[in-house]
Amino acid sequence: MNIKVRGSQVLSGEIYPSGSKNSAVHIIPSTILFDKPVTLENVPNITDVARLVQILIKLGSKIDWNQNEDRLTIDNTKLSFEKLTLEDLGNMKGTSLLWGALLARFGKVDFSKLPGGCSLGIRPVEPAYKAFRDMGIKIKENEDGVEMDLAKAQAKEIWLTEMSPTVTTNTILVASFLKGKTKLVGAASEPQVQDVCHFLNRAGAKIKGIGSNILEIEGVNRVGSINHKLLSDHYEITTFLALAACTGGEIKIHNAMPEFFPSINYEFSKFNINIEYEADTAIVRKNQDIKLLGSFDKKTNIVRAQPWPSLPVDLLPTFVPLAIAAKSGYMMFHNWMYETGLFWTSELTKLGAEIIMSDPHRVIVFGGRKLKGTTLEAPYIIRAVVALVMAAMIADGETLILNADTLYRGHPNFSENLRKLGAVIEEVI
Repeated sequence: MNIKVRGSQVLSGEIYPSGSKNSAVHIIPSTILFDKPVTLENVPNITDVARLVQILIKLGSKIDWNQNEDRLTIDNTKLSFEKLTLEDLGNMKGTSLLWGALLARFGKVDFSKLPGGCSLGIRPVEPAYKAFRDMGIKIKENEDGVEMDLAKAQAKEIWLTEMSPTVTTNTILVASFLKGKTKLVGAASEPQVQDVCHFLNRAGAKIKGIGSNILEIEGVNRVGSINHKLLSDHYEITTFLALAACTGGEIKIHNAMPEFFPSINYEFSKFNINIEYEADTAIVRKNQDIKLLGSFDKKTNIVRAQPWPSLPVDLLPTFVPLAIAAKSGYMMFHNWMYETGLFWTSELTKLGAEIIMSDPHRVIVFGGRKLKGTTLEAPYIIRAVVALVMAAMIADGETLILNADTLYRGHPNFSENLRKLGAVIEEVI
């Protein structure tokens, strides 16, 4: 799918964000722990969710997905691991979140192929393997994948080598059914991890320290059937905030979860952008003057992604067009995590942006350059494609973004939502 975007746009209006993509891909696999029906509300209609639903169906789940009402009911009473194929497990990073749940449910699993994901660079599985091995899980790697056996696992204190939401959730899912108390030190604390913990606790799990980097999980025998509403997507909320600021419009975003946004709002302040709140509604006022103020008394012009509660690495691309939109100055962007996470910025130079790649992890973006619409090639990185759309909206003329399907891994009804805000954007074949 390609997207055609008209330039020189100003977006204004009100919007409700969708349910969190990350919460969905963490919580849906965790339903494997349940032998009774579970109903999830505010589930986004995105391709990653659709893939997980298909995997659950192959496992033997009974699924009722009301996409019009964003409601997903999952009955995992009868499951069997043997029906999964290479294709099921090989095309989405989110399928690695099946590891902990399947281990907790079946005790022993054989993964024929390791999962993929966005083209961001090396994503080593060793932090997950180490956490599992430290728990006593036997892991046997071969050319085609990995086998895991839970038989000798024990509840104990585990120090994670990386604050990874995926590793943290997988470990939580295994620990929730282990006899005794597991202590996770160095756990990720992102909203989706908190959402998983609250979901499990409401069903009867015993998890303490939610929102911190130290979790204590006391094993239980089973969890009960519940209804759970997923959090709003803080990535999508940030996207709408950035779109409003970049185009000079005024947007109100409801269900905006201000408690999760102090660090993100601080990053906006580096561009002289102020985010206001009325209860849980975030507001970007129109015609804010974008300036590259930087931080530390204007001595450091850098936007650096760091582990939560700082700026999530996946949100870094949404700030790049703000630097381009400034009248002058420069801003450095530092993606410490992925060695190919900024290569996509070369597409912005086709519009006329001036960007210098300092090394694989850092680029310098200059403001004050005139952009002109052209044809761009979308990378397989969700928020990078969002950034291309943002840049196209402030360019003169029309821009065609090729192969933009990646957007719909993270943003349901992306073009439709932007049209509600006055955008002229079209999906074309």
